[in-house]
Amino acid sequence: MKEMMKVARLHRIGEELRINRVQVPKVGADDVLVDIKASGICHSDINYRDGVSPVGKLPIILGHEIAGEIMEVGGRVEGVENGDRVCVHYVISCGNCLFCSTGRENLCGKYQMIGKDVDGGFAEYIKVPARNVLKLPETIPFEQGAIMGCAVSTAFHALRRGRVSVGDTVVIYGVGGLGVHAVQLASKIFGAGKVIAVDVSNGKLKLAEKLGADEVVNTAEGDPAERIKEITRGRLADVTLEFIGLRKTIEKAIDCVGKGGRMVIVGIGPEDIRVSPYGTIIAKEMELIGVNDHLKSEMAQLIELVGSEKIDLSNSVTHRVPLEDVNRGMEILERKIGNPVRVVVVQ
Repeated sequence: MKEMMKVARLHRIGEELRINRVQVPKVGADDVLVDIKASGICHSDINYRDGVSPVGKLPIILGHEIAGEIMEVGGRVEGVENGDRVCVHYVISCGNCLFCSTGRENLCGKYQMIGKDVDGGFAEYIKVPARNVLKLPETIPFEQGAIMGCAVSTAFHALRRGRVSVGDTVVIYGVGGLGVHAVQLASKIFGAGKVIAVDVSNGKLKLAEKLGADEVVNTAEGDPAERIKEITRGRLADVTLEFIGLRKTIEKAIDCVGKGGRMVIVGIGPEDIRVSPYGTIIAKEMELIGVNDHLKSEMAQLIELVGSEKIDLSNSVTHRVPLEDVNRGMEILERKIGNPVRVVVVQ
């Protein structure tokens, strides 16, 4: 195996990633080395580059949606072996605390995120704890396995956090890399009674209809809350999920929540939101729910759902770039060139 590998690292906040050559990491007794075949580019990577969310160190290899083949296993590793196809759960946790022992490792006090706090997947190889990999069936392409590590699993976690149930009216605000999967999951897996997709892009709204949205609302054509009020005959939504992270979209999404409803905030942005306690929360007994990453157990469920063709990810990866062009991939996502859903670095 090679001693050196090619990586894309963030050296300075606000600058493009640089292609460097660094040593291939050495595995510890409980680690595995993954030969990376696909790494999804998430909007969070743009936030890390721009300083909207702080990274744990500089320089750092970004990228947290990862799939590939195991190349080396540590001496104490059991259950996986060289050649296994895997995807990576990006939450590194202690494994022993109350949160970890109850399956909520995303709240671990020693939490670290691959691609944010420690080196990630914009590289040829990555070393991760063996407990962070999940076997990927041959029927699931690597690029789909990669995006399951965030774009699909975080949407799944958000719907679970929002307690979406059969018959609910669900508003998906923002039909990007996460929102488009929330549409499909809400419709096909959670049994929502009506799924309403909200976006400014007609192209994304057409895709949302294809994947299960019952109604679509273009925010460029008027107040989305008023349109949703018309669609629901005044009831508004049982659950609204916001996947954009801008103050104006979060505040407008809150307006779409009906009495006794739940507002789920997923998108990360630089601005604080303004909330009127009585007008927006107390008067209609609205729940405000935060979403932080996802769980390994949810990724395991998604692998089964995708493998059994209950979820279709064939429309999810719209752009592919080699590692050398990762900055171009980030530009495609940021500037919405070619109406991207997910851009993936492939090797």
